[in-house]
Amino acid sequence: MPKKKNDPEDFSFEEALGQLESIVQKLEGDELTLDQALEFFRKGVALAGACSGKLTAAQQQVQKIVEDAQGDAAMQPLDLSEL
Repeated sequence: MPKKKNDPEDFSFEEALGQLESIVQKLEGDELTLDQALEFFRKGVALAGACSGKLTAAQQQVQKIVEDAQGDAAMQPLDLSEL
């Protein structure tokens, strides 16, 4: 049985974006209680933060590849300690 993902950081970018789109659709409906809407909003903010972090990491990796292409042309793994 696959492990259920609870932490937004455990999702791929595409999974997190899909979850976020689903939450937006639920929030745009008028069938939620205030408590349910607040919980979905909290999850949405966490997913948006995870997506933003993954995009930033990808952007930095692309920048590193481009910089390396100007000299070495070798792809290097992103050193997260540089963030």
